[in-house]
Amino acid sequence: MHMKEKEKDTLKITNQYRVTGGMTYGLKCEGVVLTLVVSSRPNGGDEPEWHVEARARRAPEEPFVAAGTGPTRIEALRAAGRTWDSNVSTHGLGMFDWEAVARVLQEVRAL
Repeated sequence: MHMKEKEKDTLKITNQYRVTGGMTYGLKCEGVVLTLVVSSRPNGGDEPEWHVEARARRAPEEPFVAAGTGPTRIEALRAAGRTWDSNVSTHGLGMFDWEAVARVLQEVRAL
């Protein structure tokens, strides 16, 4: 595999920035951009509940959005991944390895 082909297929963070209540991460894999918004929400207890919204699209279609919540950021990401995977027949964007996404985000201490 040529270097440029390998770079195209590697999951990597292309950008990250703060949004109200959390962070947004742009990841790219196989030419598709996956945008994740990671935020916390009060849940009435001592610890906040985490929320992850994942979105991607194939031009010219509307973006597909899947969301998940959990007591930790990684559990919220996994919940969003399960929602994403359970709707793969609807959106046709099933190429994301959610554990690989978690590893990439853990490398930058996002999870």
